[in-house]
Amino acid sequence: MLELRNIAAKTGTFALNDISLTVAEGSCHVIVGTTGSGKTLLLESILGLRRLSHGAVLLGGREITNEPLEKRNISYVPQDLALFPHLTVEDNIRYGLRMKGIKDREHARMVETLMETVGIKTLARRSIGNLSGGERQRVALVRAIAAGNRHLLLDEPFSALHRGLRRELWYLLKDLQKSCALTVLMVTHDMEEAFFLGDRVTVMIDGAIRQTGAARDVYEKPADTAVARFFGIGNIFAGRVRVLSESALHVACDSLGAELTIPMGVALHRPVEPGARCTVGIRAENVMVLKTDRPSYKQENLLTGILTEILLMGASHTLLFRPAGTATVVEIEVPDYALKKLQLNVGDGISIFFKGESLFLL
Repeated sequence: MLELRNIAAKTGTFALNDISLTVAEGSCHVIVGTTGSGKTLLLESILGLRRLSHGAVLLGGREITNEPLEKRNISYVPQDLALFPHLTVEDNIRYGLRMKGIKDREHARMVETLMETVGIKTLARRSIGNLSGGERQRVALVRAIAAGNRHLLLDEPFSALHRGLRRELWYLLKDLQKSCALTVLMVTHDMEEAFFLGDRVTVMIDGAIRQTGAARDVYEKPADTAVARFFGIGNIFAGRVRVLSESALHVACDSLGAELTIPMGVALHRPVEPGARCTVGIRAENVMVLKTDRPSYKQENLLTGILTEILLMGASHTLLFRPAGTATVVEIEVPDYALKKLQLNVGDGISIFFKGESLFLL
């Protein structure tokens, strides 16, 4: 287990602020944040490449805050991969073993198996300069794992690759993590990558942790408006708590011209009182479309209005909806097959429905 206790570090005018985090043994924990949010500085602080202002780093219950890098037993793949261009693939991989004083013959079979697993065995004698981006990523991963450490830090390892190759390497990393019993801490700016790979996800903004939790929980229930905005959630509406009952929270949202009902089990992750101002959000894919010429069995969280835009987003479409009597825009994500079935056109009058369990309170 990797544990960070209230660590702080500084570079120039930027600082990490009181970071505490636990990475469970055998898990993949992903930190997601924009460029400049402090992700790389955090990894360098864990490795001892940056001096901590205060706090502690523990590995397996043992404090390693003041240990030199080579004694921390943590492997690291930086953004630039740090491969040696003058060495062959095989020599790059064996370099890490030699630095640890491990003789080649002791790990020869393991290295060969790893190279075969990731598909670079036939490239063993090739120079790094003659490899593609994806091949270099594979070499860097094998070199890090071959060193024998069971804790692996990854700094945006796939950011320079195109989408198809990135997804291929995501699957590869998952397989390597399981087969090699790795504990992985990875940073990325790619939200899809974070939720695909992470057992747990941490959102970092401006050098501070804003939310940490199981990947599904973080995805469905952002902790605050800053996290929701970072995730690109456009459906965020100001409201006022009108009624607080045993079963539900009723929020008047003037911008929607409607009252939203949120089940109490969903709503109460923070104290609220009648009359209090609040913010309500929902992901675009959780908004249901109902044609106005068809009867609806929905009673709560139902809005009528006009479909103003249909935007192609690949395998899905983003619909823009304006509730009647308002200037508010609601985003709706609809799979391509569903849009064809609905036979919608810009200007159509439609109704939309917010699933109560999919609403979140900010």
